[in-house]
Amino acid sequence: VAEGGYGVGSFEYGSIGQNVVSVEMVTPSGEIRTVSGDELRFVNGLEGITGFITRVTLAIRRAEEDVLTLGAFGSLEDVTRTMEVLGQSDLPVWHVSVSTKEFVEKTRQAEERLGSGDQEVPAGKSLLLMVYPRSREGRVRPALERTIRECGGEVMGPELARHEWEHRFDPMRLKRLGPSLVPAEAIIPAGSFAQTVSEVAREVKGIAIEGTVIGRREVTLLGFLLSDERTLAFNLDYTKSLLILDIAQRFGGRPYSVGYYFVDSAERVYGKQRLEEIRAYKEKVDPNWLFNPEKIIAREPNPLAPMMKAARVGQPLVRLAENLASRRPKLARKFPEILGFEAFACTQCGYCRDVCTLYGGRGWESASPRGKWYFLREYLKGNVDFNQEVVETFLLCTTCKRCDEVCQVNIPIQGLWDEMRGELIQKRGFPTFPAFEMMGASFHSDLNIWAEHRENRDAWVPNDVTYLQKGETGYWAGCTASFVEKDIAQNAVHILKEGGIPFTYLGKDEACCGVPMLVSGKWDVWEEAVRHNVAEINKRGIKTMVVSCPGCWVALEHFYPVWAKKLGLEWDVHIRHITEVAAELIRDGKLHFKKPVDLKLTYHDPCHIGRHGGIYDAPREALQAIPGVEFVEMEHIRENGLCCGSVLTRIGDPVASDRIGGKRIAEAEAVGADQLVTTCPCCEFQLRVSARSAGSNLPVRDFASLVAEALGYVTEDPTDHVHQIWDVFKAAIYEMSVPGMVEMMENLLPQMMEMMPDSMKGAMGVVKKLPGGVQDVMFGMMESVMPMMMPKMMDQMLPKMLPVINQYMKEKIPNMPAAMEEILPKIMPEVMARLMPSMLPKVLPQVQPKMMEVMRGKKAAS
Repeated sequence: VAEGGYGVGSFEYGSIGQNVVSVEMVTPSGEIRTVSGDELRFVNGLEGITGFITRVTLAIRRAEEDVLTLGAFGSLEDVTRTMEVLGQSDLPVWHVSVSTKEFVEKTRQAEERLGSGDQEVPAGKSLLLMVYPRSREGRVRPALERTIRECGGEVMGPELARHEWEHRFDPMRLKRLGPSLVPAEAIIPAGSFAQTVSEVAREVKGIAIEGTVIGRREVTLLGFLLSDERTLAFNLDYTKSLLILDIAQRFGGRPYSVGYYFVDSAERVYGKQRLEEIRAYKEKVDPNWLFNPEKIIAREPNPLAPMMKAARVGQPLVRLAENLASRRPKLARKFPEILGFEAFACTQCGYCRDVCTLYGGRGWESASPRGKWYFLREYLKGNVDFNQEVVETFLLCTTCKRCDEVCQVNIPIQGLWDEMRGELIQKRGFPTFPAFEMMGASFHSDLNIWAEHRENRDAWVPNDVTYLQKGETGYWAGCTASFVEKDIAQNAVHILKEGGIPFTYLGKDEACCGVPMLVSGKWDVWEEAVRHNVAEINKRGIKTMVVSCPGCWVALEHFYPVWAKKLGLEWDVHIRHITEVAAELIRDGKLHFKKPVDLKLTYHDPCHIGRHGGIYDAPREALQAIPGVEFVEMEHIRENGLCCGSVLTRIGDPVASDRIGGKRIAEAEAVGADQLVTTCPCCEFQLRVSARSAGSNLPVRDFASLVAEALGYVTEDPTDHVHQIWDVFKAAIYEMSVPGMVEMMENLLPQMMEMMPDSMKGAMGVVKKLPGGVQDVMFGMMESVMPMMMPKMMDQMLPKMLPVINQYMKEKIPNMPAAMEEILPKIMPEVMARLMPSMLPKVLPQVQPKMMEVMRGKKAAS
């Protein structure tokens, strides 16, 4: 509203200002006012110089299905003639937009770069898209098609028309070819379209232009020139936006808006009389010129005016200079090319921020993809640097992939964050979250992430189920379903049994799929997992693997084929999720339900089989087939489903994770569901913990558990066990954090002193025998060199300290499972060896004062 913008629907309805009923605004005096009627002209399109707009009431039309007619034209003159005919007619068209042949060709190139350019457009054609409500179709369509043909155009098919309409909000997708764009805007008379665009194309080679017809008489031009912000030539390219505006004005056009840069064109935009009225109103409501004082009607001469004039006059010199300026990207720092390119391809539009799961939990711009791309761009320019806090923000992404769905430039954001993790942790040596060091050590010890014994991995298998030692169909349980939420695996194999599907299972040889190691940047451990599991799967001759865990599904389906090829491993396995198998068995009449389940259920889409895999229909089909089930949908479902907030966020920021999970719980409660059903061990774990945090009693239920109950099986609820396990791991996570380490070292200072190297203890003994003043000097010297000495001493002390640390951990972690207590001594050497190099510099400054007290012989504070 402040911009006075034009866009979709402007053919019939004009600018946004023409559709405003009233505006609530905060005036420069601090008053909150509602403005309507004639006074709206002192708000609409005035760029905030008269008040902060806080609420807008709009006139709307009745929603109807949109009908599309698309014309292709070989010449700009034919396009112009068609727009003029439409403008002079009384046809009730709602929206008309135009794309020049250069714009069409470049957008197709951008789409093809991502493998999505599946619409063929006649070469060298400009497009004119006309949109109208279904109720007007009978009157409008024949007339439009006749007009297109009479004006020299060709009516295109409905698929291409739909493609153009669906991408109406994505003009910036041209940045796929950039990675930067030089934009230009202007408003011109519709009748001068061909002349203006032709002149612009002659003066600015490669310019791509799209436009929207407004009020039947004018056209907004949006011009895009491909460039690269990383080059010296970019600034010279940018001056061409002034050239384009000058050409538009030569043919009767005007700037799209005035702002700060085009104050000298304000009269052309608003007219002399209205400009005088605006100035008088501004003086009245803002006598101190507090709000945007140099926009539209600057009080003082605009200091930019001479610069803008010089830029226009200097265009011939600019053209000469651009032939000499380098177009080779040059930045202060290096980074993988794909990440560097995408950092500058990001439009900073913010669509991703609005759907980002982590942003929703944290509320900080730095958590969103837009914030991260901006940081990376500034890093490459040499303006900022990575530190541990920034690295952890990149790590915390939940891998939900919601950003990919809305990115206007089609950046594969989530996949690139995976690359970032490997770059930052594996290649650049930043520490990952300490909990993942524990998981990695547990993998090395017992092939799982839960610090459980490998020999107990198959203990979940029900007594009534048998599996083959070899076979073409396999079942994959995953770590969490094997050790924590065992009902998931138990009921999945009951479905296979009832459906008559014989299967093999890796048993004790099944290892963690490795995806926690992949997303935490521990790619060395990830590679070990891939090699182990590929060998075990191939050993059993498995060709189809049925999977319960979506995290395992995405690892086996998406990542294993890529890494198997990279590592030279044989991999030819079809991956299916248990929901797909269950739905197929029901469809084929092979599952026979024996018991109605009289519950009102809603379903949560796990991200790793939803947005990552497109598995949306199968679980719903199966649940709705169960007798007695009343199925309801939450507000956000399928592609737009909310993420549970797990993966690294549950480990790295439990508070934010609880907020995120709480939103999903609230959505399920809002539709009155008796139970929230999902089909992911991690989602179920997260939602159960988040529900407890939110004070909700809503049961979280596994898909297979529900199906098995309807098949007549007695199922177990693992919720209490989940809470117990989370309490254990939450305590362990704290002990491995900087505050936890500080607390541990302070509590163990006496033992640490005893285990110091003999040379250090001898030196302390000598110093204590010196006179008081000399003793103080010597201890002061020791204190100053302690940061250098301690890492070396720790290498010697740590093996002796480990039994003490293990005992301390047992005392600090309540209800530690027996297996974890037994495995702890095996994994702690690896955990501490990996943590100490990065942890000690943060911990030592906080511990050192008490350490020096102990060294001086004083009693350490408790």
